[in-house]
Amino acid sequence: MRLRNRSLTRWGAVAVAGVLAVGLVGCSSGDSGDGGDEHKLTLQGTEVTLPSNPQRIISVHNAGTQALIEVGAGDRLVAAATMDTPMVPPANREAYAKIKNKIDGTAPAETLTQYDPDLIVTIDAGDPGANKDLAALAPTAIMKIRGTERTDWEGRTKSAAAILGTTDKFDALQEKLKRRQISIKTTYADVLTKVKVTVLDSHEPGEIYVAGTKSMIGDLFGQAGVVFADSVTGDGTAPDTNPGEFTASPEKLGQFLDADAIFVASDFDGGHNALQRQLLNNPLLKSSKKPVFGLGTVTISSFAQADYMLDQLEKALSELQGTQR
Repeated sequence: MRLRNRSLTRWGAVAVAGVLAVGLVGCSSGDSGDGGDEHKLTLQGTEVTLPSNPQRIISVHNAGTQALIEVGAGDRLVAAATMDTPMVPPANREAYAKIKNKIDGTAPAETLTQYDPDLIVTIDAGDPGANKDLAALAPTAIMKIRGTERTDWEGRTKSAAAILGTTDKFDALQEKLKRRQISIKTTYADVLTKVKVTVLDSHEPGEIYVAGTKSMIGDLFGQAGVVFADSVTGDGTAPDTNPGEFTASPEKLGQFLDADAIFVASDFDGGHNALQRQLLNNPLLKSSKKPVFGLGTVTISSFAQADYMLDQLEKALSELQGTQR
């Protein structure tokens, strides 16, 4: 087995990321603090009331942080959850480094009072009580990353742009992505008609993870013309929360190797954690003789990450194209 294009990515040690709709949980004071007047927004079909001009935003999860960075939060993002550098998309690292305060996103809400937030951005995973505590501190926007919203990862950035009043930035990012997907689909049309792929990762000991057609990466790659292996075209192991995502024990890896090319996740610097190394050394994968390529994370948190993953896809398609001539 050969491992190629080792500059991979993984979305941190979290099994979330998709997209989100944002809802206002509440505010202890009933006003918007320093964020100006409140106004109503419709975010992914949900009408919410938020500060019209938030100036001191805290993001307690990377899903919100990367989205806010991309649509121009700048120094309005006063605190954000700590992320190891390899888990931040290279294109967003400089902006992330400039955020003055890095926090433990799971710490009690009262630890955030020192930053005097006028808006907190969180997610709909984890302890529901934690979000209620945040809402008692400041207006709190919840990004939905589960269920039917999970695969709509672009919605996260769209929601962040609506909060900041920078929808033009989102529109530009989305248009650029669509153009690139069309370009890949056209440039590599010959190999895309002959090759089926699968995407592997491991999040828990004794378990493998496989992303398929209906996952968020399935959508990203699918719009670039990629066809996934037959074994992963279904709804997934837990379709109500994680559509298009499959989990199984390592000894069952073989049932997901009905692909012509395998992508394996990692961080943005090409590093693998212990579980991913075990996956790469799985005898079933090694004996399959299938070409293995770098990818990035199997969950998507930003356009920067999507671009990185498409970089890896293009490298793989270029190599596969060469072997078929």
